[in-house]
Amino acid sequence: MTTTVLTRATGAERARMTWPTVLALHLLPGAATFAAALALGPLMRAWHLPPQFALTLAFAFVLTPIELGLLLRAAGWSWRGLPGILAFRRKLPIRLYLLILPCVTAMAIGLVVLLAPFEQRFLDVYPMAWRLPADSTAFPVSTMVGTLLFTLAVDGLVNPAVEELYFRAYLLPRLPVRGALAVLTSAGLFAAQHFWQPEKFVFVFVAQVLLIAVMLRVRSVRISIAAHCLTNSLAILMALVLMV
Repeated sequence: MTTTVLTRATGAERARMTWPTVLALHLLPGAATFAAALALGPLMRAWHLPPQFALTLAFAFVLTPIELGLLLRAAGWSWRGLPGILAFRRKLPIRLYLLILPCVTAMAIGLVVLLAPFEQRFLDVYPMAWRLPADSTAFPVSTMVGTLLFTLAVDGLVNPAVEELYFRAYLLPRLPVRGALAVLTSAGLFAAQHFWQPEKFVFVFVAQVLLIAVMLRVRSVRISIAAHCLTNSLAILMALVLMV
C-alpha cells in the first residue's frame, strides 16, 4: 500500500529532488529556528519572560514563515497554486477522524511514558536557554498563561499544520526513495531537524513513522494535520491547566 501510494503519478508527486536539495529543505529551516531561539534566549531573561518563549517566537517568526515561503515559491508565489504542489489531499469522513485521532493520541501518550527514562539522560546535551526553570513560580501566573496561550496558537495549531503540508504533502512525495524507505527517511529527517529537542529525537521519529503510515493508508494529509495539532496542543493545555 505504501509503495503504491508513493508511486502514483499525480501532479504533486512527479518531480523527485536530489539528496542535497532534500537535506537542505528538511534541515536548514530547523537550523535557522534553532539559531533564532538561542539568540532570543538572553532577551527573554532581560524582558522577564519564560525562557521557552524564545522557541515559540522562533517558530512564529522564523520556522513557519520559511516553510510557508518555500511552499509559495514552489507554487509560483500564488496561494491558488498551492493545491497543485501538494499531495494526499483526500477529504475524509468525520467517522475516520473520530476513529483515528484517539488511537494516535493514545499511542503518542504511550510513547511519552515509555521513552521518559531514556529522554532524561539526554536533557543536558545542549545548554537550552528556553527550558522551564525548576520553579515555574519564578514568573507571574498572568505571564505564564499569556505565553502559553500564544504558544498554543503557534505550536498547537499554526506551526504543526504548516509542517504537515511542508514535510508530508510537499517533500515526502518528492524524496528520491520510495516505499518504506521514504517513510523512514521522512520521519528521520523530520526528527533530525528538531535541533532544539535532542532528547525527543527517538520519540519524534517513532511517532512520525506511525503518523505517516496512517496518512498514507487513508491518503490524506488532513488526518496528519489534525493529529499533529492535537498532540502538540494537549501538552500545552496540560501546562495551562497546571498554571490556573
